[in-house]
Amino acid sequence: MGIPTSRAGWDDAVRNTERLAALRRTGMLDSPPEETFDRLTRLATSVLRVRGAFVSLVDEDRQFFKSSVGVPEPWASLRETPLTHSFCKHAVASGEPLLISDSRQTPLVRDNPGVTELCLVAYAGIPLTTTAGHTLGAFCVMHDRPHAWTDGEVEVLRCLAASAMAEIRMRQLAADLQHLVNARTSELGRAEERLRVLLQVNNAVVTCLDRATLFEAIVDELRRVIPFDRAALRLDDRREGIFKVVGVAGSVASEAVTPFLREWPRPGSRSLWVVEHGVPLITPDLREGTPFTEHEALIGQGLLSAVSVPLRAKGEVIGTLNLASREVGKYGVSDGEFLLAIGDQCVLAIQNMLAYEEIASLKTRLEQENLYLQEERQADAAFADVVGESRGIQRVLRSVRQVAATESTVLVTGETGTGKELVVRAIHGLSGRKDKILVKVNCAALPGGVIESELFGHERGAFTGALTRRVGRFELANGGTLFLDEVGDLPLDLQAKLLRALQEGEFERVGGTQTIKVNVRLIAATNRDLKAAVEERRFRADLFYRLNVFPILVPPLRSRRQDIPRLTRHFALMYGSKMGKPLGAIGEAVLDKLMAYDWPGNVRELQNVIERAVILSIDGRLELDDSLAAPVAASRTSENRSPEDMEREHILSVLESVGWRVSGDRGAARILGLKRTTLEARMRKLGISRPR
Repeated sequence: MGIPTSRAGWDDAVRNTERLAALRRTGMLDSPPEETFDRLTRLATSVLRVRGAFVSLVDEDRQFFKSSVGVPEPWASLRETPLTHSFCKHAVASGEPLLISDSRQTPLVRDNPGVTELCLVAYAGIPLTTTAGHTLGAFCVMHDRPHAWTDGEVEVLRCLAASAMAEIRMRQLAADLQHLVNARTSELGRAEERLRVLLQVNNAVVTCLDRATLFEAIVDELRRVIPFDRAALRLDDRREGIFKVVGVAGSVASEAVTPFLREWPRPGSRSLWVVEHGVPLITPDLREGTPFTEHEALIGQGLLSAVSVPLRAKGEVIGTLNLASREVGKYGVSDGEFLLAIGDQCVLAIQNMLAYEEIASLKTRLEQENLYLQEERQADAAFADVVGESRGIQRVLRSVRQVAATESTVLVTGETGTGKELVVRAIHGLSGRKDKILVKVNCAALPGGVIESELFGHERGAFTGALTRRVGRFELANGGTLFLDEVGDLPLDLQAKLLRALQEGEFERVGGTQTIKVNVRLIAATNRDLKAAVEERRFRADLFYRLNVFPILVPPLRSRRQDIPRLTRHFALMYGSKMGKPLGAIGEAVLDKLMAYDWPGNVRELQNVIERAVILSIDGRLELDDSLAAPVAASRTSENRSPEDMEREHILSVLESVGWRVSGDRGAARILGLKRTTLEARMRKLGISRPR
């Protein structure tokens, strides 16, 4: 039957590696006896009328009983025995049935302890063999007296052994299936965990709009699933030829070791390889393989393995996500795939961050442009009422722009009606005090006894009629701008007090003793020749020099005639809109007449003439009256006269043209654009009186 006759023979067969592996795959060696096998062994003892039956599995040094029937104690309670007591090992070794009629007469087993201890005289064992030919054990029966086994009995044993082997295969299949289920469950669990992590990563990073917060969120989620000693996120800036480092976590190199802490060069880097190939790069040992530019610095920090994955966005790699560890071989293919999936989740947040940065940059740029445009608009608004493109007026505007931002005192000079007040308002509108008040005082319109109180205020009871305390214009203008119009008409006795207020920023109210400090910027205007007034001792020299820090001369209209058409259209549109009279194009005859006139009253006179013309206009045509004829002849020689002489002649001509009517709609004050009191004050100054 091919049964090994020596110990070495059956020993080699029993300890065959493949057989033992097949045996262990059953998972039944250490399991207790089972009722299924007991039914088979009881059936065997009943059918074959023998004393006992076994189902045994044979390991390399033991045999395990899956069932034992008809065996006396203590053997009946044993679940395993050493192979020294085993008959089954011989059947396992040969792979063929072992039939022994009388063990006492059989040299192979007569020395086995079971012969005497179990009274095992007759034995028949059928090998339990797998479909692959590996014998796992035996189904056997025993008797306590000699027995010659018939072919029928052997066939019964074969059938019972086949049933036992079928049960073993069923259990192995069940174990394999359970193992497969467990593996699949574990795989699904890992997949579910990874999906959960990816969802957490997405939820954690999707709302992060700045680089520091986004990188911190990514690193926090990575720490939960992939161990690392260093993490880095880089974005590819192809325009500048570098990788911009969004963040580094873990052990960060010093500047001396890693000179490009916020930027990393593209050539020769791991990140460039990943960007160009679009796949993960796993390096089990940084000391081996391709020496990328990062490796020396990483090794210097004790980092020995690394994995880098691409950040993919619509078919383009925009950067890399990188992990490193101090442990060699820390990262495998599955880690690379998982990190790649995490990177894919981070890409949307990175794109949102980049878009937000671009929007923020554009917003900042727009805000700066808007601020610039607002400043330009404010500048334009400050000059909105200054109409003209002549060299003279543009020179004035340049001077305004130069001095407006300073705190310097400005003296605006020019003939009556040239627009000195508009220049003053433009200076204030462009200054740092534009949000504060602009206080105007017309020095020519106030009597000498009142002007001091008007400028500096007075205390209660300071003079007759001073029933309450009054705040003066200086105090009212604190923090803002004080405009002294017609400053040349200021009384000499008041000029000293004004000089002190300008130099020291302090004064006392009329009738008061308390010194009041103010922060006022002064702008003065006059149509007088202050230098001549100084020489004539009608104006203090020290006050003149204090006012004349930055002089601006507003040219008369006759010296900038090219502005007359533009001014005419401006005033015509303004008054036409106010009066509800739409006007067409201004005729050439009208413009010629306006251009031929010398305008001793300057822009103010032109404004009044156009207002009068709009009133007289019919069917949208601007109509001039005859008021321009009177001053023309006199104005021809105006260049040879002083400003005061010209002003006197102009006022006289207007008064004569209206029959010396000062007030009213067709009075001289209306035509000259002055208040009645101002005109009367000017007439007194210039010695103009109605002939009797």
